[in-house]
Amino acid sequence: MKDLTGKWRRLRADAKHFAILSVSATDPSQRELFKRLGDELAIEALELEQLVKRKPNSKGDWLT
Repeated sequence: MKDLTGKWRRLRADAKHFAILSVSATDPSQRELFKRLGDELAIEALELEQLVKRKPNSKGDWLT
């Protein structure tokens, strides 16, 4: 589970990095691309974080 926690934290950091790039990009198409990538990574990070924080059921299944 530590491995997954590290992954969602890394995704969140990458999302923040793309958000910064989207603000500093001079090309409008790059701005939009970086924003979209940042948004997608932020969503993935949130979904993974929620999965990690959810407790497994009695059978040990995570996806219930």
